[in-house]
Amino acid sequence: MENNRDYLTLLRIIEEIEKNLEKPDFAVGDMAKVANTSQRNLLRKVKAHTGLSLIELKTMIKIKHAMKLLQQADLSISEIAFIVGYNDPLHFSKIFKRIVGMAPANYRKACKLSKKP
Repeated sequence: MENNRDYLTLLRIIEEIEKNLEKPDFAVGDMAKVANTSQRNLLRKVKAHTGLSLIELKTMIKIKHAMKLLQQADLSISEIAFIVGYNDPLHFSKIFKRIVGMAPANYRKACKLSKKP
């Protein structure tokens, strides 16, 4: 990070994404307001410091949270999709598979198998 301010801004953005997981309409403009900066400046800083676009960062945070829910909760894939802000469970499953390498249901099964003695 360039400085402490950039680091704190990134932490604040990550925190806001996590707090607003269920809101599919929580967009770049909302994140820029939280960071008290322009959208363009925020996008540039996030890309420079994480290697990800802001949308990619948001997606990674959502998928990471979904992975935890799949491991810990007895919720349906659709319920998890809605919790992490996807209105379409099929779209969520496609994104999940692209990032994780397996469908959410298969990921859940693999986690359960790895926990057995």
